[in-house]
Parts: sequence; structure tokens; C-alpha cells
Amino acid sequence: MHALGVASYGQYAVAVACAALVNAALDNVFHVRALRASDDVFLRERSARVLLAIVVAAIGIACYREWFVVGFALLLAAGEMLFDAAKSSTLRRGRPDSTMRYDAARQVASIGCGLTGLLAVDSPTVAQIGLYYLLPYFVIGGYCLKYVAGHRPAFEATPRSAITLTLESLAAAVYIQSDVIVVGWMAGDTVAGYYSLASVAALALSTIGQNYANTFIDRMREAGGRLSAAPTVGETLSIGLATGAAMTVVAVGILAWGGADYTGHVALVLAVFVAARTVDHSFILLLIVQNRDRVRVRIGVMSSVAKVAALVSVTGPFGGYGAATVTTLCEVAAAIALYRAVHHHIGETLDTPPPGRSGAVR
Repeated sequence: MHALGVASYGQYAVAVACAALVNAALDNVFHVRALRASDDVFLRERSARVLLAIVVAAIGIACYREWFVVGFALLLAAGEMLFDAAKSSTLRRGRPDSTMRYDAARQVASIGCGLTGLLAVDSPTVAQIGLYYLLPYFVIGGYCLKYVAGHRPAFEATPRSAITLTLESLAAAVYIQSDVIVVGWMAGDTVAGYYSLASVAALALSTIGQNYANTFIDRMREAGGRLSAAPTVGETLSIGLATGAAMTVVAVGILAWGGADYTGHVALVLAVFVAARTVDHSFILLLIVQNRDRVRVRIGVMSSVAKVAALVSVTGPFGGYGAATVTTLCEVAAAIALYRAVHHHIGETLDTPPPGRSGAVR
């Protein structure tokens, strides 16, 4: 950001947000099914997942030179699809510690490649450095080719299930990424750059809740999604409070350092978002294991529509501060809705009861 400027970072942030939308539309159904499908089905669908990612990457390459945001978004989405395919077997075994190490290694590699580009290229542009940043994904793509050999590509989800999971994922992606996109659209690339710095930190901290919940996947699946096998509310709230406090420390540190007060103030508002989002991850994962997809879709779509409508109304006059406030309030409302769905059984019974079981999971 120092070398390219805040505005260029804003372009990059908007492209990353768009990549999340593409990834949500194409990859979430594979991600969810990888957690609960049989081994044979998992291997066949992983092969199809890799082939689809390669097609998306080819389109991104064709678009990159003329339309950076579009090309980068497609290449990044394809890279994440490939990376998620590579991690999927580890995640199935309930080992988020291993997947976190893979994530960290990939991130370090991308940052290292990006820094190399900054040093090697005279007067670099965001498009040039973007290619350097994407280099590790090409290596991952080559590694994933082994998942295609020997496994017939297949996608065995029912149309209804696939549509439900895709809508749920799109709603979630719009919900998470819409603030950055709307800020870039209504307040400009520079404000989007400052806002995105706080947003990225908030989302990174909140994934601690997801990784914690992932350690319960095997136990929850074997128990048919019963609450007794899931993290307790007390444990989940404790982790949420800890991540929210960590985000507050980050915000105070930014303000104390100086030079990016806008980011620091936004980060303070988003500290509450981090706590709520951390808690939500546990509820969402339990609903996934219970096959209560329609509940998640309903909550996700309603939250996304409300958030986008509020962002469009508020971001113009209040900029990033307004967007952060809307984002936080919507996350708290989603947490309440998810809690009621999980612990008071608001919604419906299982879409597809686990083998040997019938009715709602209690």
C-alpha cells in the first residue's frame, strides 16, 4: 500500500471482495458437501471442483489485461477454489490447525511474491503486483491436478440442494463483502482502502471462531448434529469476547501509532462485529452438520438484503463510519437469529435426517 497508494489498495480490496462473491457462487456447495459426503462421493466431487476452478482461471487470464478488477477477481476465486480442494481432506478429518498452517504458508508466499514484484518492477502498477501475488495459486493448481487423475468428475447434489447451498453462500458473501464494495462505489477508492484495512483485520480475527468450531466436526457428524456434541454457548461466547477484545487492541494500536486514524476508528466500531461474527461461526457450522440449509439461507438472505439496503442509504453521507456501524448492527441481529434457530429450534426440522434418524435434531 505504501508503494502503490491507498487508492490502488482500494482497487485491490474491491477486486478481492468481488472474488469472494464468485467463490461463493461456485465453491460453497463443494465445501459444504465435502464435510458430510461419503469418501467416494467426496473424491469424485473434488475432481469436478478442480476442473471447474481451472475453467474460471482461464477466463480470468483472458480478462486480466483489460479489466484488472474482473480478471484478478476471477483468478483469485479460482485459486481459492483450488486451495480449498487441496485442504478439503484435512478439514474433513477435523484438523483446522493443519489448514491454518497451510493458509499461513500460502499467505506468506503471496506476500513474499508481491514484495519481490515491488522490488523487481520499475514504477509498478496494482495489476503487475497482483500477478506476483497470485503466483502461489498457480503452484497450488499444478498440485491439484493429481486429484483429477483416477477419479471420475461428478457432482451428485440434488438440484434443490445445490441451489439452496449456492443461494446461502451468495447471501453470506454479499453480506460479508458488500460493505467494501459499496464503500468503494459510493465513497471512492481511497476511503475503501482505509476501510478495507480494518475490515480485513476484523474478518481474520473472527475466523478463530470458525476454526474452533471446526474441531467439533467429526463429533457433531457422528452424533447426527445433536447440541450435546457442539461447542457450548459459554465456550462460544468466551471466544467471541476474546476476539472482540483483540480487535479493540488492534484499533487502539492503530490510533496510537498515528497516520491512519480513519482505519483505527472504523476498527473500533468493528470490534463488536468481530465478537458477534466469531460466535456466529459455531452456530452456522452446527446448522450445516444438521442439514438445516433452508434455515441458514433464510437468515442469510434476509440479513444480506437488509444490510445492502442500509449501506446504500448510509454510506453516502457517513462514509466508512456509517458502513462499519451498519455492518456491526446486522451481525448482532444475525447472531440473535442464529442462536434462536440453533437453541430454540426456530425454522424447520432437518432437510435430510442423518442415517438411522428422523425428525428434528434436538
